Amino acid sequence: MTYDARAIANALLDLASERGIPLTHMAVHKIIYYAHGWYFARHGKPLVRQEFEAWKDGPVLRLVWESLREAGAKPVTERATRLDPIFQVREIVKPNLDTDDQRFLGDILSAYGHIHAFELSEMTHAPGGPWDAVWNAPNRKVTLGMRIPHDAIRKHFQRVAASHQNA
Repeated sequence: MTYDARAIANALLDLASERGIPLTHMAVHKIIYYAHGWYFARHGKPLVRQEFEAWKDGPVLRLVWESLREAGAKPVTERATRLDPIFQVREIVKPNLDTDDQRFLGDILSAYGHIHAFELSEMTHAPGGPWDAVWNAPNRKVTLGMRIPHDAIRKHFQRVAASHQNA
């Protein structure tokens, strides 16, 4: 199933809270990026429906950034929200992940949750990776909104998975 990025952020924050892992705003984006990439490589479909954008510090989901920006560089304690168009009030985006996707996200948190946000950011800057292809596009080609295409992320993580299987 493909989810709203804010739902994945909230599920990740809930899991991290249960495990006593403080996550900064930057770490949330990077861990979701890795979850999205590995999910895509495994299932052939995106985990989040929104596209990542290439920002200076790596891939960012604009809706998540807007919703959690109040945390700044401190660990995130609030949850991502959306505007209810009928009642014009902000409401927390409920994760509602199925059991397999919840377990998958927990595995991703186990793999990446202990890595400092700046190191995660550096990892996303790998030469030839999806962020690099947009941020450092040849011939100064500008990508509208600096969006990182889902397909570029899928192909990258499939290549990484294949190289690990062949190693």
